[in-house]
Amino acid sequence: MSRDVTLRLLWRFQAQFAGYLVAEHEGLAKRRGIDLRCQPIDFAEGGMKALLRGACDLAIASPAHLVESEAPTRLAFAMAVQQASPLVYPVRKSSGIRLPKDLEGRTAAIWPSGEDLELRWMLLKAGADPEKVKRLPTGDTVGAFVSGAADCAQMTIYHELHEMEAHGLPLDEVTLFRPADWGAELLKDGVIIRRDWMGSEDALLQDLIEIFLEGWQIAFTDPERAVAICSRVRPDMSADEHRRQLQHMKELATRGPALAEGFAVPHRDHMRRALDAVMDVEGHGEGLNPDELAVRRYWQAAPAELKAMPWA
Repeated sequence: MSRDVTLRLLWRFQAQFAGYLVAEHEGLAKRRGIDLRCQPIDFAEGGMKALLRGACDLAIASPAHLVESEAPTRLAFAMAVQQASPLVYPVRKSSGIRLPKDLEGRTAAIWPSGEDLELRWMLLKAGADPEKVKRLPTGDTVGAFVSGAADCAQMTIYHELHEMEAHGLPLDEVTLFRPADWGAELLKDGVIIRRDWMGSEDALLQDLIEIFLEGWQIAFTDPERAVAICSRVRPDMSADEHRRQLQHMKELATRGPALAEGFAVPHRDHMRRALDAVMDVEGHGEGLNPDELAVRRYWQAAPAELKAMPWA
């Protein structure tokens, strides 16, 4: 009998999640007796709430989502494909905005899934008051920015930034605020698990981490195979868009701790930075231990070939 497992994604189906989609649609999960189903984002309920109440079994989310959740000690960070922040915050050069502090009194478009901790941390570290920047939650940050409804917008380098150009706003007309320039970079996508599965569901968790790693290995070594799957489940995006997005994912995977320790390592520093941000910006998080929140045991137990990066 197969075991049903649902994985809640952080956005709609696209190559950002190619490895998980490969694991589902190429039969990697079924070979281990798992009926894996990837679910797209549900803006009505964030991934952490869904995970905590049992609406899904695992979730793709950021360390920041974990530490800002209602019960961070019930969750654990088990794997991270992206090893650096993919987010940028463009402003029009014609707006007169030169530094993040100039955003005070202005509007920034953000996603409605509670993903603005990095923005607020960047503003704080750049000498701005985050509370003086109006945040406009929207599922279409590109539309809000291009239309002028927002002076700044949250975008990923692999998706929204390209959409901005497709909407007729070229890169040479904007300034990109990058959180890393102010020491405020936070990791984005990671695999978040429920801590009550640890021990009681160790074999299942081990299988899941390994099939996710295998899915990403296939996606990076045979990108056309992954692009074909992504195009099938998300046909409103072109194969070239999926292909370009997958290339960005590969670049983000070959950064940071992964270079020294291996592909998709769930490093404590990712959690530590999220905890630093939530303490600086929101004033809570005391007592949370990054070494406990970042769980390496399943990643460590995976075969070495699944953590190698010959495609880097």
